[in-house]
Amino acid sequence: MRVRLQDIADDLNLSKMTISKVLRGQADISDATKARVLKRVKELNYIPNISASSLRTGQTRTLGLILPSIGKPFFGEVAAGITHAVGAAGYGLIVSSSQEDADAEQRQIEVFLSLQVDALLIVTLQETSAFFNQVGRLKETPVIFLNGRPAGAKGSYAGINEEEVGRIACEHLIQCGCKRIAYIRGSHSAAGDMRYKGYLEALARHRLTAHADLVAESMNADESEFVRGYTAMERLLARRGRPDGVMTYTDMLAAGAMEAAGGARVRVPEDIRFVGCGNDAAICGMRIPLTSMDVGGRELGQRAGKLALRVIHEGGRSTYRALVKPRLVRRRSSEGSRPGRAMERE
Repeated sequence: MRVRLQDIADDLNLSKMTISKVLRGQADISDATKARVLKRVKELNYIPNISASSLRTGQTRTLGLILPSIGKPFFGEVAAGITHAVGAAGYGLIVSSSQEDADAEQRQIEVFLSLQVDALLIVTLQETSAFFNQVGRLKETPVIFLNGRPAGAKGSYAGINEEEVGRIACEHLIQCGCKRIAYIRGSHSAAGDMRYKGYLEALARHRLTAHADLVAESMNADESEFVRGYTAMERLLARRGRPDGVMTYTDMLAAGAMEAAGGARVRVPEDIRFVGCGNDAAICGMRIPLTSMDVGGRELGQRAGKLALRVIHEGGRSTYRALVKPRLVRRRSSEGSRPGRAMERE
C-alpha cells in the first residue's frame, strides 16, 4: 500500500502542512522537526505524488536538461552539478541529448515543454534566437542557457569566462618562453570566438605577432577530434616557421596534435609546448601528461541549477548571469620537469 503524506503526519503527530513544508525545503521549520520528518520519510520509503502536487501548485518539480552529448566527461560533470543543486531542493532532473543535431534539439525542447518542466536548461546548438522566439510556450517556461547563448535570445545564462580560457592558456605558454604560439581552434561558435579573442589579446599584451598561418581550423565534423588535431598539427608543421607553443580548443585535439608532433620527431615539451582544454583525466594522463584548462563543469552545473531554482521561485520575472572562472592545471606537456618549478596536479 502506497504511503501517503497524511500517514506520515499521523505517525509523527504533525500537520500535513508541516510535512509538506519540510519536503519542500522551507526554512520556517525547526531543525529537530526536519530531522524527525526526513528520518521517517526515509524509513517508510515515501514517494511524493508529483501529479497531485502539480495540480495544486502548477509545478511539476522537474527540470529538463538538453546536452549536445552525454558521452563527454565535461557534460557529465555539468549534469552532476545541476543534479546536486536542484536535488537538495526536492527537484528532479530529466536529461536528454541532441546528439549534436540542431533539429533534434528543437524536438527535445518541444518534448520537455509538453512534460511541463518548471525550467529548461540547455547547451544549445542554435546559432540565433529565432527558434526560441517562435515557440510561444517558452515565454511561460524559464530557460537557462549554459556555455553559450544565441544572439538575441532571452533567458538566464551560466557559462565559462571563455575569453579568459584563451587568454590564460596563451599567457602560460608565453611565460614558458614561447614566441610563436599556434592555436588549433574549434567551431566558430560564440565560445570558440571568445577563446580566440583571448588568445589574440594575450599576444597583443605581450607584444607578440599574431600570425594568421599559426591558427589552424579543425572543422571537419566527419572526422574525430583526435584526427582533426592530428591533421591540423601536420599542417602547422608543414608551414614555414614552426610553432614553439600550441594551444587547442579541447584536450582531444591536443592529444591528436601531440601524436602528430611525435610522429614528426618533434620533442614535447623541449621543441613544442602544448596546452589543451577540458582537463579530461583520461586524456591528460597520457604518456606525456597534458597541461590543460579546467573549465569547471561541475561548478558550472551547480551555478546553473541554483539560477534555475531562483528564477522558478521568482516566477520567471528576472534573468540572471553567472560566470565560472577557468583554472590552468600545469603538467609536463608545457613545463617539462625543470627543477625548482612547482607543478599543480590533481
